[in-house]
Amino acid sequence: MIHAGPPAHHRHHQPHRHQKDHARARHLSGSLDHRRNAVTDSRQIETTRAGRLNGMSDVDFIAIDPERLQRMRERGADEHGNPWTPRTAEGWEPLRCCLRKAEVSEQIALVCYTPWTEPSPWLEAGPVFVHFGQCNGYTTPGDYPEAFLHSRSMLNPFDHTGARAYDHITFLQPEDDHEAAVRTILDQPQVDYLHVRSAIAGCFTFEVRPAH
Repeated sequence: MIHAGPPAHHRHHQPHRHQKDHARARHLSGSLDHRRNAVTDSRQIETTRAGRLNGMSDVDFIAIDPERLQRMRERGADEHGNPWTPRTAEGWEPLRCCLRKAEVSEQIALVCYTPWTEPSPWLEAGPVFVHFGQCNGYTTPGDYPEAFLHSRSMLNPFDHTGARAYDHITFLQPEDDHEAAVRTILDQPQVDYLHVRSAIAGCFTFEVRPAH
């Protein structure tokens, strides 16, 4: 006797074997894709972390040019004619040559400085502390200078023509996230670079530009 199998009206409820295999393959493929994406995301995160740990950054924090300062030392005067005179540090002075606080008894100088090298209607010159003797400058430009992370600061932005971008001038308190604020301003299309200044004395601290 020939077995005809299940009645015709039940057959459509029984999936063929190849359909089951196809569904299983899709499930396995989806699982593999999910795991692969998770691994890729993890690697990207680790790469970003490693880059920051290795000093890689999309922003440069720029101190006064060491060669420019050395020319002043050799001349015996700053660019405004003030004599290059030694003074003994008390330990609180913010050094603009290497972006750290002076150590007690270090020999430093108080000079007049402007970050501009060409005429500008926004040119500002003022007093800054630097090492009296030769200094190698700020050697980790990819890192926000730790000595100024919790100071009262003014962020003074400029556009690509060198004009001040008044809409984005920002004042920071010690408890604010200074690095995040700097990056937010540099993300603005009209901002090309910015100067960080003391919000108390108004004097120049350092420059910040997108890294190239």
